[in-house]
Amino acid sequence: MKQALSKRQKAVLEVMSKPKNPAEIRGQIGLSRANNINSTLKQLIDLNLIRCLNSKAKTGKLYGLTKRGENLRKILLKEKSMPFNYAEPHLNWPLYGWVICGRQKRAILKALSAPMSLRYIKDKAHNYNPRISRENANDILQLFVKKEIALKQRQGVRVIFTLTKQGEKIRNQLLIP
Repeated sequence: MKQALSKRQKAVLEVMSKPKNPAEIRGQIGLSRANNINSTLKQLIDLNLIRCLNSKAKTGKLYGLTKRGENLRKILLKEKSMPFNYAEPHLNWPLYGWVICGRQKRAILKALSAPMSLRYIKDKAHNYNPRISRENANDILQLFVKKEIALKQRQGVRVIFTLTKQGEKIRNQLLIP
C-alpha cells in the first residue's frame, strides 16, 4: 500500500501529528500558497487514510488520521527513524476549526495562558501576530466569550478574561506542533 502513495501523499501523512487544516499541512510540507493541497487530501480520504473532522464547516476544515492512516504514518516515520505521535483528543472540532482559521484568533488564544486583562492579552498576542490591535483583541475576546471559549469577569474596575475548560482544551491542542 505505501508504495502506491505519491511523495506528496506521504509528506502529508508524515506531518499529521494532530488534526490540521490545509494551510498548516501545506506550510509544513513546504508548498507555496499557490499549491493546492485539497486534491491530495481528497485522495487520502478516498484511500481511508484521513478524514474530515468538521465536514459541514465552510472554512477552517480539519483533517485527522483514520486508524489505517495512523498505522501507515507509524510505518513511514519508523523508516526514517522519527518518533511517532498523534494527538486527537475529544474536542469540539468545528469550534477548533473556527479558531485556527484566523491568525488573530490563534494569537489571542495562545496569549491567554492565565486570567489577564485586555491590555496584557493584546501585548502578549503581539508576540504571535504583530498586527493585532486593541480593538481586534477586544472583538476576538468578545467572540470567545460568546462561543464559551473564555469568560469575562470583573475584578474591581478591571475586566479579566480567562479560558473555560473548553477553551483550555482548544489552546492545548493548538500548541501541539
